[in-house]
Amino acid sequence: MCNFKTWHFDDHGCILQCKACNTYQVTFGTTMLTLDRNNFEAFITLVMARCETLIPIDDKLKYIVLPTPSNIVHVVLTEKELIHLHCMLQSADTEIKSQQMLALFDDKGLA
Repeated sequence: MCNFKTWHFDDHGCILQCKACNTYQVTFGTTMLTLDRNNFEAFITLVMARCETLIPIDDKLKYIVLPTPSNIVHVVLTEKELIHLHCMLQSADTEIKSQQMLALFDDKGLA
């Protein structure tokens, strides 16, 4: 049975991690992706790259297509939605990495 750790939560969505199966749930708008660690990291990298190369065209048009690990499912976003998703993922990733670093000190009896 899943037991979730919340890494990010706001009006746009949330990012959770199941402590039992170590999968991540990325919920954004009406979409929820369940990703293993490798796919979660790849998704963060993909969203970051799309943000870095974004050339604004029309913020009301859903034209940004993000692939998912499933070849038959894609996430389609506006520019503003992409930026919100990027902020969510960065926030969660920072929290996750901070916790991992703190755990290193705990394991050595330093904290």
